[in-house]
Amino acid sequence: MFRATTFLMVVGLAGCGSPSPAISKDAIVSTTLCADTYLMAIPELEPHLAALSWQSRSSLSRAPKSLQSLPQIDDDAERLHRWQDATIVSSAGTKGDINLSWGEDFTTVWTNFSILSKSLNVTDPTPHLKAKLEKLPHPSKDLRLLYLDRSGATAGTGTFVDAVFQAAGATNIIQTPGWQSPDTETLLTLHPDVIVTSFMGSNYVGVNDRSVRHAGLARKIDALPRIDLHGGLWPCAGPGLIEATVQLSSELAKL
Repeated sequence: MFRATTFLMVVGLAGCGSPSPAISKDAIVSTTLCADTYLMAIPELEPHLAALSWQSRSSLSRAPKSLQSLPQIDDDAERLHRWQDATIVSSAGTKGDINLSWGEDFTTVWTNFSILSKSLNVTDPTPHLKAKLEKLPHPSKDLRLLYLDRSGATAGTGTFVDAVFQAAGATNIIQTPGWQSPDTETLLTLHPDVIVTSFMGSNYVGVNDRSVRHAGLARKIDALPRIDLHGGLWPCAGPGLIEATVQLSSELAKL
């Protein structure tokens, strides 16, 4: 189990000129939204979380209210200096004591849980989560799914959206690899059984917003069965992919 010594954190975090806290190495901090999701998915770590990423209070975060009051940090060297005695968890390409791998599939999730469980001496949740996925029912017939975000971007094979579709027993209608933004005319020619959307709420307003501003595309979305998955479930290939699959499987079963 993770070491359970008491955090040596001094009152007085707020306000200019207040003394810097003494931070135990048992304190764990996250510099990215992706790392947040992994740390929050391991219950043993919650008492040790001392700071989350700068996005932890945004509409994309799935952090519970109990954790939203934690300090926020990023991988800026100056900001991280006061946390030098904590264990810093970061995503690939950023600075930290533990750097998570980047990928576009469930293997990435299992790899990162293995990294965390070995580095922090906590239970790896992978067996439990794999069993959860294996128990999910699949549709009785092949359903072709189209993913769209607010901008009209979609996801083909080799993306974590495609991995979720496969895990839920459905087929991605976009068979070209990677993340992409087909022109509107191409999207209108597609004939999926279901449209899966994310980032469609007002909090995700962007310059393009084709999915809500282009009348033809908006009508297409309204005319087909639609499943909306919260964008916070998949800011990366993280633990939220399991919940996204559970929700998608449940909604597909209703069709």
